[in-house]
Amino acid sequence: MNAFSLSTIRGVLLMAIYPLISCYGLYLMKAATVVRSWSFFIGLIFYGAGAVIWMFILRIFPLSTAFPIAAGSLVIGTTLTGILFLKENVTGMHIAGAIMIMVGIAFLSLSK
Repeated sequence: MNAFSLSTIRGVLLMAIYPLISCYGLYLMKAATVVRSWSFFIGLIFYGAGAVIWMFILRIFPLSTAFPIAAGSLVIGTTLTGILFLKENVTGMHIAGAIMIMVGIAFLSLSK
């Protein structure tokens, strides 16, 4: 395996971890009863770790590729987090928009 393919594999793994870490941090901050709580603080650490992962992603992929995929992943991740863990209601339009984002991500990943 050459260095390019290792870098690409690393980038794909980071791109998969990024929304999970960020969404978990957002969940902990949102679920915290007060800002001055351990839940909020740990959520902030996770969210900050997501920002650090984002910096590594930008060293591997062009911004024009990384940003739409990351933003779309966060929209889908935060929507699922809201529905599954925070019991938020979403409309059909919201779900339709999330599906369009997934289709857009597929087009971006196939365009290489």
